[in-house]
Parts: sequence; C-alpha cells; structure tokens
Amino acid sequence: MTSRINLADRLALVALLLAAIAALAGLLVSGLYRDTADGIRQARATDLVTLLVAVPTLAIGLWRARAGSVGARFVAIAALGYLAYSYAIYAFSVVIDPLTPVHIAILGLATWSLVLTVFALDEATLDVATRLRFPRRTTGVFLIAVAGMFAMLWLSQIAGAITSGRLPAAVSDLGLPTSPVYSLDLAFAVPLITLAGIWLIRRDRRGPGGAAAGLAFLMILGLSVLAIFAFEAAAGVAVEVPPIAIFGAVTALAAVILGLGLASSARETRNDTPEPRLSVPA
Repeated sequence: MTSRINLADRLALVALLLAAIAALAGLLVSGLYRDTADGIRQARATDLVTLLVAVPTLAIGLWRARAGSVGARFVAIAALGYLAYSYAIYAFSVVIDPLTPVHIAILGLATWSLVLTVFALDEATLDVATRLRFPRRTTGVFLIAVAGMFAMLWLSQIAGAITSGRLPAAVSDLGLPTSPVYSLDLAFAVPLITLAGIWLIRRDRRGPGGAAAGLAFLMILGLSVLAIFAFEAAAGVAVEVPPIAIFGAVTALAAVILGLGLASSARETRNDTPEPRLSVPA
C-alpha cells in the first residue's frame, strides 16, 4: 500500500467514526435539528441510511480493500462519495446546530480521502479491476440513463422556477433559496456516472472500477431517497407512488448488477489462486 492510500484510509476511518456519531445523534437527540419539519424528516432519514448502510459499507470496503480486494476498494470509494455528497448538503443547507462543525469535518475528511484514493489508483489496480465482469452494454446504458434521468428532473425544476418565478415545492418546503442537490448532481454526480457508463461501453479499463463505484453510489443514494419517502409517509404526508417505484427500481437494479460484478471478481480470484502442494514423504 502506498503512503497516499494509507493516509486516505486513515482520513476515511475518522470520517466513518464521525459520521456514525453524527447520524446516531441526529436520530436520538430531540430538538437537535432546527430546520423546518420537512427538513428535519429528510435529515433524519439520511442519518438512518448513513448509520445502517453508508458507514458499514465504508467499513467493510476499507477492510476488504486492505486485504487486497479491488472491488471493495471501489465500493469504499462510492461510500466516501456518498458521505461527501450527503454532508455537503448538511453543511450548506441545514440550519446551524451543535453538529455543524462535525458535518463540515466529515465533508472535508471524506472529500480529501476520496481525492487521495482516486489519485493513488495505479495501472495495476485498474487492470485487476477488469475482473469485475458486468453486463457491459446493459450496465453502461443503465448508468447513462439514470444520470440522464436525474439531469432532466433537476433541469426541468430549475427551468420551471426561472419561467414562473416560483420555487419548486421541494425547495420552498425546506425554507431554502435553492437546492444543493441541483448543484451536486448536475456538476459532479451526473457527469461522473455518465463517464463511468461510457468507459464501460467503450471497453476502457477504467470502466469496470468506475461502474462499481457508480452502482454502489446509486444504491446508497437510492436507499436514502426511499428512506425520505418512508419518513414522509409516516408523518402523514402524501407521497406519490411513481417516484417511489422509480427510485425503488433504480436502487434494486444497481444492487443486483453490482452484486453480479463483485461475485464474478471473487470467482476469478479463487480460480487464480494456486492449489496448495502436498509434500510427499520419501
């Protein structure tokens, strides 16, 4: 392991611990969040997925990556990306509360760990990542289609706000001037997921690793959105069925395709392991 990866993993571990503490506090400490009722429900839904999905995924990914699993390394990258994504939303849109310094610290730690990890990936790692055997065209088209869906959804809301002069309900209900999700998705998530899909279709050796990270990120993000729908429904807020079905399908498909790729890599690794030789006494 290079010194850069070692430093990245240490930063990731600190981010992981702080995220677990922050998420647990957000769920258990009454009155911690000072946002609108909609904002509090969304924050707690995100805390739940962070605690039960993102933190364990990052922990297992780091552990298996240290043991030599390239697939786990890209899953850990996805979990780091999700922490940077979600805590950017906390840092820029959640009303200042006692956890704000922790949220900013997680954002910084996850982002720098992610940057260091990506720049530490060498040619050998990318070559080994080609063992992640995804259905190439199906996976590539899926990633590009999901990225396009998010882009069209957010651009249509932005265009509607520009032409009508009224904020989308999803923004006004939170008491915000705009949504940080628009910027994060359109500037970062959508281009990166699209690029991963293009790489995979073109047989670029960066494709399998990029696809693994993109699929894992979509799976965690999808669970977070579904958790928000669940919190809204539990509070008696009317939730439309089509968005639930769409995000449910995206989440499930991402999980299935990711599982297929990781399983194929594990099979190839086992097949490449030489059988132990038995010593025969003279």
